[in-house]
Amino acid sequence: MIKFFTNREVSSRLNINLSKWKRWSREFLPPDPLGGMQSGFARQYSPDGAFTVYFGGHLVAGLKFAIPEAKQIIKDLHSWFAEKGFYFDARSNGAVNQGVDQLIKKYIILIERKKDPDNTISFIYTIRGMISNEPVNYKSFEIMKELYVETSIGLQPEKISTIDMNIVKTLNITDVLNGFVVRLNLNRSRYRALSLSNSSMS
Repeated sequence: MIKFFTNREVSSRLNINLSKWKRWSREFLPPDPLGGMQSGFARQYSPDGAFTVYFGGHLVAGLKFAIPEAKQIIKDLHSWFAEKGFYFDARSNGAVNQGVDQLIKKYIILIERKKDPDNTISFIYTIRGMISNEPVNYKSFEIMKELYVETSIGLQPEKISTIDMNIVKTLNITDVLNGFVVRLNLNRSRYRALSLSNSSMS
């Protein structure tokens, strides 16, 4: 059974100012179909609706994207979120990940804004599926060795070494989802993406 949340309940649990939550809700969700039919009807949020607002708010407040940019990012990443299990699955207790996905502990998304000649908003997303990071000794120095798989959404990105990292923003999307699920006391097993992160990783 899917639990639904009121504005006050979800904003309180997520520690977000109520008026700010309502403003983000109006920006990142379509109009409430019941809101125009019943005067005084209080909007309720499914876990996915609440996560969309929370994610949009994180892009704006945390990563300092403008509202139109955040809307575009939400749209661009929607299919990938669905594919990787970042949405609530009420039908099962989380499908087993296949292939290399079963090795991934967390996802990090590098977001690069493209300056288009016609002033339209576009982004390139480099997605890292982190498999491990561990200290190793190299020439008597202790360094960190990371193993990850990397894919992209959008135009083919430049090599990370050639990108101006001042215009790339880092989104620890697994951490964002985990914080959301913990604060709303949702069932982690309903999120396939979080079944990846059962093993700790710094």
